This record gives sequence, structure tokens and C-alpha cells, in this order.
Amino acid sequence: MSSDASLDKTVLAVSVASAVLYLFQVRSSPSYSRMLVKTASTALLSYLSHLLIGPQYLVGALALGSLGDAFLAWDGDLAFLCGLSSFLVAHIGYILLFLQSQPAAGFQTLLQEGWRTATAGSLMVLVPVMIAMLMPKVGKALRIPVLVYSLVICGMALTALTLENKRVIVGATMFTASDSILAADKFLVSKTAGYRGLMQRAVWVLYYGGQALIMLGFVEPAL
Repeated sequence: MSSDASLDKTVLAVSVASAVLYLFQVRSSPSYSRMLVKTASTALLSYLSHLLIGPQYLVGALALGSLGDAFLAWDGDLAFLCGLSSFLVAHIGYILLFLQSQPAAGFQTLLQEGWRTATAGSLMVLVPVMIAMLMPKVGKALRIPVLVYSLVICGMALTALTLENKRVIVGATMFTASDSILAADKFLVSKTAGYRGLMQRAVWVLYYGGQALIMLGFVEPAL
């Protein structure tokens, strides 16, 4: 745990404030100030995890998430690909973190409780369906990256489902839902759809909330 509880509180408060501020900027035009607000929210979660002597995979995954946020704050395929790559490595970090925390039963845990089995089964159905829907809409240069990313985030969610830590499970599920809505918004929904603003705000709430819950599953700030 960090030796300075007041620093922990300050870092967490600024992170949450940045996340709330960005919620009102989701639909704004790309700018450096908008990017800074977006990136600060998750970068500060990474820093807080470091202060609290959290697992290095957690610190690294959150840091990579903030890098992905910086890229995705801009428009264009290159920014999207760079953001996708950052989050891909972040999810691999989460998978390694979750594997370290797995119970002895490992992936057999998915078959030991009905809700775990049902959630895992839903993921195994929904991810291929989502991939099938996305591939015709995604440019050729992005098809392989999107396919690989979809499979990796599915692996992250399935690995989280083997844990006993409910915060991490809920957080990983929220993160997965956020990415699914983001993909639908970018590739499947009409650019003129009136509900895109609601979708984009849902993406941010689920994403930041998911990252925060995963962090709180491994570290405990003194509040």
C-alpha cells in the first residue's frame, strides 16, 4: 500500500474527475486537450496501482490502456490501428495477470457454476457472430488486426471468469461490452444514427468503470 493515503485519494479523485469530464467531451472534435483528459483518467489508474504496489501486469495493462486512449482520441485508420495494438497488448497483460490469480482448478472453474458456464457460453457464441458481422464492414488492412483483437479480448474475458474476484469479473465483462459497442459504433451503425451519442457515452462509462473495477480487484486504496 502507498505510504501516503492522501496521495492515493488525490490520484483517484483526479482520475475520476478526468473520466467524468471526458464523458462530456466524447462527441467533441479531436484536440490535444481532449486527448489529455481522456488519457489522464486511465494513466492515473496505472499510477495509483503503482503507488499501491499492485502487480506489474496490472500497472502495465492500465498504462497501455492509457496509450490506446491517446491514439483513439483521434480519427483515422492509423490512429485506430495504433490504439487497437496498444489494447491488444494490454489484454495480453490482463490474461497473464488473471492466470497468476487463477484457482487450482483453472479453466475447469468455468464448468463448476451455472452462471460462469452460461456467461462463457454466451461469449463463445457472441464473439464469432460479432466477427462475422464485422468482417464485411472492415477495410482489408484492418481485418486481421480486428480478428486477432476480438479473439484476445474473448480470451481475457474467459480467463477473468475463472477467478473468484467478483470485481475483476464484472470489470472484465464491462470492458468486453465496451469494446463490442465501440466496434458496432465504428463499423456497423450508420454515421447519421441519432443514438450514436448514447452508444459512445456507454462505451466510455463501461470502459473506464471496467478498468477501475479490475484495478480495485487487485489493490485497495485507503479512502
